[in-house]
Amino acid sequence: MSPSTSTSTANNFYYPQQRASQPTTTYPDEGGRFSEDQFDIIDSLDYDDVDDGLIDHELVHRNREALVQQLYNSETAYLESLNLVANVFMQPLRKDAKQSSFAFLGMKKMVCTERETRWLFGNFDDIVQTQHLGPYADYFGCFSWLGKYLFLTTYERLTRYQPFKKFIDSAHKDSSLRGATLLSLLQIPAGCINRYAQLISKLADVTTPMHPDYMGLLTCKQRIIALAEEIKPKVDDADNVDQVLMIHQALIGAPFGVKAQRRLVLQGQLARVVVNSRSTGEERTYFLFSDLLAFVRPKQDGKRTLLQYKGHITLERARVRALTAEEAGAQDHCIEIVSSFQGVDTLNTTYMGAPTTHVLCTNSKEEQEEWLKQLEVVIHSLDRAATRAKNGNTFYIFDGLLFFFHIIKHVLTLPVCVYIYIYTFTSCTKSTHGP
Repeated sequence: MSPSTSTSTANNFYYPQQRASQPTTTYPDEGGRFSEDQFDIIDSLDYDDVDDGLIDHELVHRNREALVQQLYNSETAYLESLNLVANVFMQPLRKDAKQSSFAFLGMKKMVCTERETRWLFGNFDDIVQTQHLGPYADYFGCFSWLGKYLFLTTYERLTRYQPFKKFIDSAHKDSSLRGATLLSLLQIPAGCINRYAQLISKLADVTTPMHPDYMGLLTCKQRIIALAEEIKPKVDDADNVDQVLMIHQALIGAPFGVKAQRRLVLQGQLARVVVNSRSTGEERTYFLFSDLLAFVRPKQDGKRTLLQYKGHITLERARVRALTAEEAGAQDHCIEIVSSFQGVDTLNTTYMGAPTTHVLCTNSKEEQEEWLKQLEVVIHSLDRAATRAKNGNTFYIFDGLLFFFHIIKHVLTLPVCVYIYIYTFTSCTKSTHGP
């Protein structure tokens, strides 16, 4: 008898009941399939092979890796945009300025001067050079960049200069830009703060306290949120400047140009009311800026939306009030704007004329209140600025009169001197403050 046979016999002899109770080993059929009874045995064990903690840990790890990759990709794209500005626009403009400066008697027209190039790009060189130091280097560069609004008026003025316009149109055809423009690329640094704040905050939130980077990320999150809140007003103001420039670029036929101090306060669809005929005109798009109220008619030019200028209202010394339905010719939610005097007064050489009245119809009571509130704020701000300017002019005139009186008192007698002084001061006061 072989050893294997004896062992099997012994097992059957000493454990007859156990061997009888053990199920016989079964195998899948020829097709490799198990029977339903075999799966029922597995289900009866109530065995759960899923570790919830492990899955949660894996999901957190994947989310964290996705945020790190997003931060890396966005930073790579940001650096690429900086290089595009430098290579496609800034360096060629500087090169042209140097070459044109040696042209004999200005035979070659310069695209723009070195000073205009500095106004256009501000401290862009500093942003590029400090980029490799990390996010906080960008913050300081962008913080300085936000205060430079000279590029706004410089860019708008240069686009009307044919050599610069030709250069910009040619540069915008560069395939590496992929549809981006100089203006859109110059806006990118201002958006870095919010991008860093969002990504680093999310990264710190999904990092567990046991991770070696947890404390560093927590500190970075606190600092970056505080920095974002500190410069948020400047970022919002820079965004507003961009909106104003976009509107002016789409504006056709406007008699006024862009100003660095101009801000967009409110915009919406309003209709002008003709009170005498108790009717409303065509609805227009109204832009309330910090110095005037303009209304336009949008029209499509291919894929681009243009704004056809229809008129504007000067708000300095204007008056505004809400009208009832009876006052507005049976129209609800109306606002009356009475502009200041306009024209020329030849006697006092001041700009005078009859005021004009505009009645605008809003779409709801809430919209009427919002327009009324913002119009009052703008008018009050313009009136204060005009008052400060007049007071400043009066001060300089009075100071000049004192100097003039000091000179002539050594030449003329005192009574004649006093008469000239009083007459001149009275005339200047009338011309400054009006009758």
